[in-house]
Amino acid sequence: MGVVTKIKQFVGDEGELYECRNCGEKFNHEPEACSTCGSSEIAHYEF
Repeated sequence: MGVVTKIKQFVGDEGELYECRNCGEKFNHEPEACSTCGSSEIAHYEF
């Protein structure tokens, strides 16, 4: 699976992606903390 295809899975209808800066887990909504590692450092990308 290509990188673009993989990213498109997580990009919501708004064209946004959230990613944990600690472990790289991706979300299609803004979490308070990463469900994988517990970090509260979440990056926000707009496409």
